[in-house]
Amino acid sequence: VKGCGVYMRVRNMPSVAPLYPWKWPTQIWQQIHIDFAEQDKHYFFVVVDSHSKWLEVILMSTITTAKTIEVLQNLFASYGLPEEVVTNNGPQFTSVEFQQFLNFNGIKHTRVSPYHPASNGAAERCVQTLKKAFTKQTLSIWK
Repeated sequence: VKGCGVYMRVRNMPSVAPLYPWKWPTQIWQQIHIDFAEQDKHYFFVVVDSHSKWLEVILMSTITTAKTIEVLQNLFASYGLPEEVVTNNGPQFTSVEFQQFLNFNGIKHTRVSPYHPASNGAAERCVQTLKKAFTKQTLSIWK
């Protein structure tokens, strides 16, 4: 059956593994999800608060660990230190420098599965929304 092209095109997709929701934070800025978005050679740092769904999007010229930490320091100065930061396994987030920064500030770092981006769903959804908004803006300009 696996060798039959016709069957493979019309078969039902295998069931998806069940998603386990994150524990709901009890206060704002307790748990934040972070990720990067790229659109037209521009980088955007996406930060979303799990409790309030407050979104911060910061345009960045480079996405190095040092610049990422710099942006987070500014956000933490404005909103306070979160208890937990959830990231994917991007090189900025897996570096020793980033881990030291979080440890120094007493912040728990949760990294999601590298091949399952939906685990960082809050940030991933915001990245998709941001990219869709950019596409709509671009298309409306060319009307």
